Amino acid sequence: MGRIRGWVKRIEHAARGNLASFELLDGSRYYYDPSSGELFMHWYACITAGNPSDWPEPPEVCRRLTEAKDPARAGEELIRSSGRFFPYAPEILITERRLEPISLVADRDVHDQGVEDLSES
Repeated sequence: MGRIRGWVKRIEHAARGNLASFELLDGSRYYYDPSSGELFMHWYACITAGNPSDWPEPPEVCRRLTEAKDPARAGEELIRSSGRFFPYAPEILITERRLEPISLVADRDVHDQGVEDLSES
């Protein structure tokens, strides 16, 4: 029986390939593909939707972060691997275990600093 269990574990490991994972509160693991582009596509859909009330549902990997045993570590790894295309407030995820949309539009004042007014007076 132990040989079969070991064989199954090796097959499961091989099937996961390059998947990343994090532990959930119930002790199980959630596996995801960090190179899938799913998070970027969600971020893009959120930008084009505009108002957070119009955003599409978050992908499963984002929803599962709220169930992570260590949401800070899981979120950090996901955000790093996704190229920082994470449209939710990490602080709220860590402290309240929920997804809170962040502004995806840069503050206009940041872009206006140091730019000379070239309009004719």
